[in-house]
Amino acid sequence: MEDNTPSHNSDLTNLERRKEGIEKVTWPANSPDFNPIEHIWRLMKMRILCRCGSERIQTPAEMKMVLQEEWLKITIEEINHEIVKLPDIMVQCLAKKGGNNFQA
Repeated sequence: MEDNTPSHNSDLTNLERRKEGIEKVTWPANSPDFNPIEHIWRLMKMRILCRCGSERIQTPAEMKMVLQEEWLKITIEEINHEIVKLPDIMVQCLAKKGGNNFQA
């Protein structure tokens, strides 16, 4: 599933997908996040922004280091918290008849 963002539709991405025989499943761009990893990425982004503040990461090596350090700080409790929320997110989505106009 992809939400049609430009990074998912690059020529290289499409070529590799076809080469590997992977069919593209259309998924609305504003669909609810039923994938817990999306919430973990958001958590990492917040932590990196807090950690770096106004200082920008300067090099790919620095980015790799920061990402690895922050990834290792994620606890199993934080991951489980995101997984446990999924049934409520689905109920909210059904109650709103789809879309992504609710807080997860």
